[in-house]
Amino acid sequence: MSNLLEITEQYLEEYKVEDVINPSSKVLFILESPHTQEMKYGYPVAGSSGVEMTKFIYGKEHKDPFGKIVSQVDKYNDKYNDLQEFSILNVTPAPMQAGGLKAYNLSDSDERVVNILEKLRTNYKSKLHKNKDWNRVKSILLDNFKKRLTITLNNEASIEYLVPCGKFASTYLNLIKEVEGIIKEKEIISDIPHPSFNQWSHYDSMDKLRELLRRI
Repeated sequence: MSNLLEITEQYLEEYKVEDVINPSSKVLFILESPHTQEMKYGYPVAGSSGVEMTKFIYGKEHKDPFGKIVSQVDKYNDKYNDLQEFSILNVTPAPMQAGGLKAYNLSDSDERVVNILEKLRTNYKSKLHKNKDWNRVKSILLDNFKKRLTITLNNEASIEYLVPCGKFASTYLNLIKEVEGIIKEKEIISDIPHPSFNQWSHYDSMDKLRELLRRI
């Protein structure tokens, strides 16, 4: 058990992609985990999902990934208004799929952790699992997520809105919000899909995000 705890924490540290937290931001987008492009560039939503977010927020003519522009406000603020209003945080700071780490030579321990993460990713609806190792790793993920989120909200009092993107992010946020008072103080914009596969283009629930963007 202790060995699994140790190698999971090592994995999350070694392959983490830092969250992008802008001072004075109002909206915190919460996504699942990094993948190939995020590992390559070092910021969240660096690939096609990030492009989808930028198109929705700033217009279809824009092609820059959202993580790229939000992580470099000074560089892109002339092109994209109010970038400082946004921050991005992943539930899991390291990839939950082996495919996101094809460029890396994984150890046996890394592969053991990724194998469990892949199972947790697809079985996100279950609070508890029959496999005890899955539960142990899930507990580590939740503690890591809760710690980073509460630190962010304590440090950045300006954040008013939490936007979990996709069912995985929504489920994990629900699991920790009951025990963290500061999360309850924020308005959660629910039912927003993950931006992959052009989902932001055709879900009725996106009207909630449109309304939020008009308010800030």
